[in-house]
Amino acid sequence: MRVYLIKKTQAMVEMAILVPLVIAAIGTVILYLCQLNGDQYQIMQAFRKALKKSHDENKAVSYGTWDDRRQADVNNPIVGQKVINSGSGAVMWAIPSVEDGDTEQGNVKEKTYIAINSAGGRFGPVIEYDLGEKASGGVETRYVTTTYENLDVKTEDGQTSSTRSAGSAEVMMYKVGDKHNFTQGRVYGEARSISGGE
Repeated sequence: MRVYLIKKTQAMVEMAILVPLVIAAIGTVILYLCQLNGDQYQIMQAFRKALKKSHDENKAVSYGTWDDRRQADVNNPIVGQKVINSGSGAVMWAIPSVEDGDTEQGNVKEKTYIAINSAGGRFGPVIEYDLGEKASGGVETRYVTTTYENLDVKTEDGQTSSTRSAGSAEVMMYKVGDKHNFTQGRVYGEARSISGGE
């Protein structure tokens, strides 16, 4: 009987150590796959937008996307973590137009656009910036972020309830190239309640 209890205790200790490690490893793999999926989505969106703009304007178009959002996090499930996805696409659809007098091969006009935090219109309107002709440069970011967390526990008539609330407010400043500055902001919050008793 005593050997059985020792083996059972050992198995419980091993499970107590092993299960959290396995869950953390699975969570890390899932977050990594979400990052890869977001990057692939941004690359596809950038190419689609560049193709459409190039066709509509009959110009060579470069189109970049930049998306930084909060994503679920194992350590901080309500506030989450910041994840940045980006992509770019370049299309040359420049067919010479007889009406506009563009009969020369070297008369192709190039334009550059960037969409910042638009997610292709999935979560709201597409926010697109025209950077002009032959523009280039990287995206330099500055964030002002405030996060809060609160846990409120109440006991009444033998019933205990708790509410955990958290959120964040951010102002995002983007500098694209040398002369383009864009500012955006967002606020996010959520609360979860648990109650129980006798």
